[in-house]
Amino acid sequence: MDASFDYSRWSALELRRAEITARQFLTEKQQDISRAFSSQCEALETLVAMLRDPDLTLEDRLDCFARIAEVSEGIQDCANGFFDLGSQPLVARVLATENE
Repeated sequence: MDASFDYSRWSALELRRAEITARQFLTEKQQDISRAFSSQCEALETLVAMLRDPDLTLEDRLDCFARIAEVSEGIQDCANGFFDLGSQPLVARVLATENE
């Protein structure tokens, strides 16, 4: 769990509100989130297709690998961020319940 979110002092009501807010945000933004991931996947597909070119120079291939890494890291960062947003309040609530 991200250290910037200290849910240990939150009440059950506050945790529930955080969970509802996260669920609502992810539901309302699902189309935008999906489009963003689709765009990143299209960029990856383009880069992978470029690698099939037998005339690509070593420098071009290395540039392509670097760009694939950048896009992949962006996808991972986004996925982790959305996962954290949705899961942290829920996990915190479960932990709070266990400690009662």
